[in-house]
Amino acid sequence: MGAASAVLRPPALLGAGSDAPSFDLEASDGTRVRSDDLKGEKHFVLVFYPGDNTPGCTLQLKQFSDLAPRFAEQDCLVFGVNGADAASHRGFCDAQGYQIPLLVDADRRLAEGFHTARPGVPVTFRAVFFVDKKGIVRLAMKDYPEPEAVLRMVERNNETGYKGTGRKGRRLVPEVSGYGLSKLQENDPATTVLDIRDPVDWQAGHVPGAVNIPIDQLIQRLNDVPDRDTPLVIACDQGLRANSAARILKDSGWRKLYTLIDGMEAYKGQLER
Repeated sequence: MGAASAVLRPPALLGAGSDAPSFDLEASDGTRVRSDDLKGEKHFVLVFYPGDNTPGCTLQLKQFSDLAPRFAEQDCLVFGVNGADAASHRGFCDAQGYQIPLLVDADRRLAEGFHTARPGVPVTFRAVFFVDKKGIVRLAMKDYPEPEAVLRMVERNNETGYKGTGRKGRRLVPEVSGYGLSKLQENDPATTVLDIRDPVDWQAGHVPGAVNIPIDQLIQRLNDVPDRDTPLVIACDQGLRANSAARILKDSGWRKLYTLIDGMEAYKGQLER
């Protein structure tokens, strides 16, 4: 499915800082899971996957299932999501002994809402989302993010807390304007912009010398991030996702971190294409 994925998959997931789509879905255990019931009560993780009883999906769901008790300690539920019917999900869960329910997204409407499926394309592409108790997406990752890394994000959320949708949340690192970026670069020429936007936005215009690693690839590509002694200014589109990237990097040992105020939409400096 790799070749098809590049063509058929939506270019970008629903990003961190967005309101999560609402849902009311049947689960493999016969219950119904409603986002309105979870709001204000539980965080939740959605693991979208292509198919029941397939090798990659079986392994990924097992890894999340094994961590389900630790997610529960953080007041967080974990759900698999796929378009197969309840009988298929139930047989899959029973065969594997999963501790997490699988949700029946029969029309793929929820997957489309999270931008990990396209209308008319009968595939749910692999992605993982963490949604907090306020119904705000706090992490959006394609493919196979490490379940332990997702758990750390939930733990970090509970340690620091958030207000609003992300833009007004507690800042983990300082913000800088375009002018502030130029002063950082004057003081330390090694200062680098880490642009976490999707490639299509990056190609339309970016800060000269910036490094592009989309946020949904960041955990998998930490080796591509400039070394931990390099000052990094994280830039996204409107400033909503930069703090999530800063959290990932800070938890992984980076300390000289800044975010660009209001992102590239507010940046008035020189661009290259």
